[in-house]
Amino acid sequence: MAEVIANFSAGPSALPRSVRQAMAEELLPQADASPSIVEVSHRGPMFARVAEELADRLANTMGVADSHHVLLLQGGANLQFAQLPLNLAQAAPAGFIVTGHWGVKALAEAERVAQTHVIASTEASGFTTLPGELKCHAPVAYAHVTGNETVHGVQFDHPPTLNDASGQAVPVVADLSSEFLSRPYPYASLAGFYAGTQKNLGVAGLTVVGLDKDWWARVARGRGHRLAKYLDYQAWIEAGSMFNTPSTVAWYAALLMLRWIEAQGGLAALELRNRQKAQRLYACIDDSDLFYNPVDPVARSQMNVVFALADPHLHDGFLAQAEDAGLLGLKGHRAVGGLRASLYNAIEIEAVEALIAFMQEFERRHG
Repeated sequence: MAEVIANFSAGPSALPRSVRQAMAEELLPQADASPSIVEVSHRGPMFARVAEELADRLANTMGVADSHHVLLLQGGANLQFAQLPLNLAQAAPAGFIVTGHWGVKALAEAERVAQTHVIASTEASGFTTLPGELKCHAPVAYAHVTGNETVHGVQFDHPPTLNDASGQAVPVVADLSSEFLSRPYPYASLAGFYAGTQKNLGVAGLTVVGLDKDWWARVARGRGHRLAKYLDYQAWIEAGSMFNTPSTVAWYAALLMLRWIEAQGGLAALELRNRQKAQRLYACIDDSDLFYNPVDPVARSQMNVVFALADPHLHDGFLAQAEDAGLLGLKGHRAVGGLRASLYNAIEIEAVEALIAFMQEFERRHG
């Protein structure tokens, strides 16, 4: 295999070279045998400085320092699929806007612990579109949406808004895992959100959860049930996200990523670069007779470009030759097959150009 040019994995995903280097230097044994940041007490002064800077940078980058509780949890999105309805949907059903694989999974898990209501679904299109005008005709505690579907490659440009039958706005809770901190985003407009950090903010093991403070206060006052403390958001709020020992290496990686984001020019600069990457790759696919993308152009994801070969017999050969060329992680999700290039923050434009050149050469030889 040639030197690796890019890792297009959907997650855990590539880290910027400078962040990998900083993590490596932190973990290397020191001459004086002093411990690294992941070998000290999470309640000691050394890690406390990491935790404080991480919390401040994260809330300020999202613009929710005054509006939301920001929790640093474990368990990934799969835990949130159940933890959300357990905390928020006992007085009324949890509503769902289902636009792909992860929305289906979130709904199925919520059905195990609470009443649910499907507000809209694009399953009939094969999850290649987004729903049109949204309105909720049944009372729900909140509307859950997956902002970006990594498997089916569809993405909302902005969080949906909707009203109930009485005209009142429905609180929206969003799974933002695969688009988190990839662009400026109206986080403060959401009642809640959650995101794993293994896409755009470091390594696996940390899940960021945001809860609007006023909304959570109303929900918490009205709850008539008791949860195991580990599952109760209030316990984590009161413990400053340290109800149990945190995943310290993931916290440290997230802090390094936030510093890196600032050094790149912030979320606005990342959005410009991420959009350029996606536009160039989609243009290559649209101009091709061999490759195609099934998603409605207005619904296409900027983070996860799904595509396939018109001749499926070439699929395995394409993947093998791509790996030989140093282009890794292009295999599509097992649920749908095909191909996928994940263009998260750490992927450089030059890597996308290398992928495009490889695709064009492959088509020249096999098209």
